[in-house]
Amino acid sequence: MLATAAVDNIAVVFVIMNNYAFGTIAGLQKAHYGTTLGTLFEKDGKPYSPDYAAIARAYGVDGVRINAAHEFGPALREAVASNRPVVIDVPMVNNPVPTAGHWNIMDIYSPHKKVHHAST
Repeated sequence: MLATAAVDNIAVVFVIMNNYAFGTIAGLQKAHYGTTLGTLFEKDGKPYSPDYAAIARAYGVDGVRINAAHEFGPALREAVASNRPVVIDVPMVNNPVPTAGHWNIMDIYSPHKKVHHAST
């Protein structure tokens, strides 16, 4: 996708909700098999992720990694205004917090299991 966006200069903004995991797969594994094998990424005991903004830049696409919630709005506005392809890497904490209007993928795929991968 990034190569196509770069070659054709498609003004698309990719927002990576980076939870250092394959979160949905991890939750389903935990609910059905009691494990999160190969789905939660850590290195030396700390969450691990590649630098998606640098990967975007390697494709010739603008890439930015934000470090705080207040940086997201300006980064998104700038990305949209650039009229170019942009990747915004948004690190997130894997804490499920039910709120009004919230839906949990686990309620759909594992409706009778009260488990989430973040509770490991």
